[in-house]
Amino acid sequence: MQFTTTFSIPKSSQKWLPDVQVLSIGSCFAENMGKRMENLPINILNQPFGTLFHPNAILKALQTDKLSPIELVNQQGIWLHPDYHSSLCAADPSDLMELIQQRQQKVKKSLGQSQYLLITWGTAYYYWDKKLKRPIANCHKQSANSFEKRLSSVEEIIQPYQEFIQKISKKNPDLRIILTVSPVRHTKDGIPENSVSKAVLRLAAETLKNLFPQVDYFPAYEIMLDELRDYRFYASDMIHPNDTAEEYIWQKFTECYFSEELLGIEKKWKAVFQTLHHQFHPAKKALYLQSLEQCKVEFSSPTLNYDTSKIQQAIQARILSIS
Repeated sequence: MQFTTTFSIPKSSQKWLPDVQVLSIGSCFAENMGKRMENLPINILNQPFGTLFHPNAILKALQTDKLSPIELVNQQGIWLHPDYHSSLCAADPSDLMELIQQRQQKVKKSLGQSQYLLITWGTAYYYWDKKLKRPIANCHKQSANSFEKRLSSVEEIIQPYQEFIQKISKKNPDLRIILTVSPVRHTKDGIPENSVSKAVLRLAAETLKNLFPQVDYFPAYEIMLDELRDYRFYASDMIHPNDTAEEYIWQKFTECYFSEELLGIEKKWKAVFQTLHHQFHPAKKALYLQSLEQCKVEFSSPTLNYDTSKIQQAIQARILSIS
C-alpha cells in the first residue's frame, strides 16, 4: 500500500560537482538547505543578509545598493536596517553600515563566481513604509500604524527578476538560478491569504523558468504539500517542516542536482558527522579517539581530488574537545 501521493522530479542535466560554488538566500528554508551544504565540500555563501521572505526584498539585497543612514531604525539602543534581517545589527549606526557593506561586497563577489544561485521565496505579501514611502523587508517590531500590508502581483515580481537575470547573465554566463517556494505556511497572513500568496509565487517562478533556460524550479513546496501531507511531518508549531520532512526534501534535492561523485561524498560525510556527534562510553574513549584519528588520516589522503578541509577541521575540533 502507498500512503502518500508521490511525483517524479526531473533530474537536472547540470550536476553539482565537489567544490561547486553556491549562493543561498531567502527564507528560513534556504538557510536550512545552506547549512546542510556547509557540511559538504561545497563553497557556500549562506544567508549573508539573514532571513528574507519577499522575492523583491531578496532581489534588492542581491543587488548592491547605496545605503542611507537616515533609514536606520533604533530599537532600544540597537541599530537595524529596514531592508535586512535583525541578525544584522550594531550598537553604533556606522558599524551597522560597515557590516552591511561588507556583506554586500561578499555577495557581489559570490554572484560573479558562483555556478548556482539558490533563492527561496516565502511570501508575496510585503509592508509599505509610510514614512520612507517604499516597500521594506522588515518592520523590526515598529508600530503597525507606520506600515501598510500589500500583496504583490505576479508581474510585480517577474519584471525586476527579468532585468536582474538578463544583467547577471552577462556578468556571469555560467550562473544557474534555482528558485524554490518555501514549504512553510505563513499562517499569520491567514490560511486563505497564504494560499493566494503561494499561488502568486508559483506563477512567478513558473514564468521565469519558462522565460530563461538558466532558471530552474525545485518543488520543495509541492513535496511538503503532497508527498508529506500529514501533520506527523510538521514541527510542534504545526507550521514548519520537522527534521524528518527536512531530510526527505534534502534527499530529493540531492537526487535532482548532485553528481554521483557528490552523492557518494554526501553519504560518507554524513556518517562521519554522525560519528562526531556520538556520545561514547567513557570506557571506550581511547577506542573512539583512535577511530577519529584514522578518519582524519583517511581524509588527508592526497588521492582525494576535492577539498576536505571542512571535515578535517570538524574531526580535529572533536578530538581536541575530548582529549
